[in-house]
Amino acid sequence: MSHYLSKYQTFSTTQELNHTVYTHIKRNSPYLNETVRNTLKVIARYAVKYSGAAHLKAKTISELIGKSEKTARRSVNKLAELGIIKKIATTRKVNGGKGANIIVIQPINNDHENVNDQSTLSSREERSNSVKSTVTPSEIKEEPSYYIKHNKNTLLDTETDVSARALRGVIPESVYDAFSSYFSADEIYKHYGTLLRAKRTTDKELLIEQCDEPFVDTIHAVAYKLKNGKVRNLSNYFYRAFQSASSQASRILAKNRRENDVLLYDWIS
Repeated sequence: MSHYLSKYQTFSTTQELNHTVYTHIKRNSPYLNETVRNTLKVIARYAVKYSGAAHLKAKTISELIGKSEKTARRSVNKLAELGIIKKIATTRKVNGGKGANIIVIQPINNDHENVNDQSTLSSREERSNSVKSTVTPSEIKEEPSYYIKHNKNTLLDTETDVSARALRGVIPESVYDAFSSYFSADEIYKHYGTLLRAKRTTDKELLIEQCDEPFVDTIHAVAYKLKNGKVRNLSNYFYRAFQSASSQASRILAKNRRENDVLLYDWIS
């Protein structure tokens, strides 16, 4: 019933879709408020089955982001204005009236990259810094979100302190903010490596950015127990806790996909 969306698909894999969404957010961060960012994340979540394409009513978006329909439409229009998405008008089969837009997330256009884009400049500066890592190269290579990257020409210096600025550029924002409330830059990098290893043993395809709440909640919970003297080996404790968080995130995403399949029937009518 939902194969009509396949012709609008813009990505070959979910990983490519999520990497593109992350890059759009980074490059356009000065122009995206929290509501617009959440709108893009909701669209991406519902654009998984046919990577990049979703058929969403304004009412559905408004319910998912917890805002009014007017705000939802304004957020979608802002994303279209920035070239992050493309809206394709549809008509209802029954009465010929205007239907919900098909929303297509656009690929990154590197040929026309704005050299004045602050997020792009920041990313370039961050990649020029050497970063100490407790994660092995093989672990980084296999991380599906591609957000931890190695520059081929950069040698990892285990004697160099981790720059908090560089960390903010490679770790999902919500996770970084949670860690930074309790730990130093060196500790954050170490514990984030633990998170990646734990996630890989549970669900290699899981992207933290798709469902970051369980990981953020875990960081706060473990830090609270650490403060109260209930944690003996922090690395081991984090590892087991992040495994549990990964399982929870996978279940949430699976449930969202099932609900998405049900919603598709409404969009066709």
